[in-house]
Amino acid sequence: MKSGRMFSILNLLVNHQKITAQELAEKLEVSKRTIYRVSFK
Repeated sequence: MKSGRMFSILNLLVNHQKITAQELAEKLEVSKRTIYRVSFK
């Protein structure tokens, strides 16, 4: 996993009260599976 992508996910999570895995995936142009993989490590 690229550290830059992980920081982007964290930044989006901190700056949004509620955001779905699908919305994160669309903003970062990755699959929803990638979002879940990063979230649960």
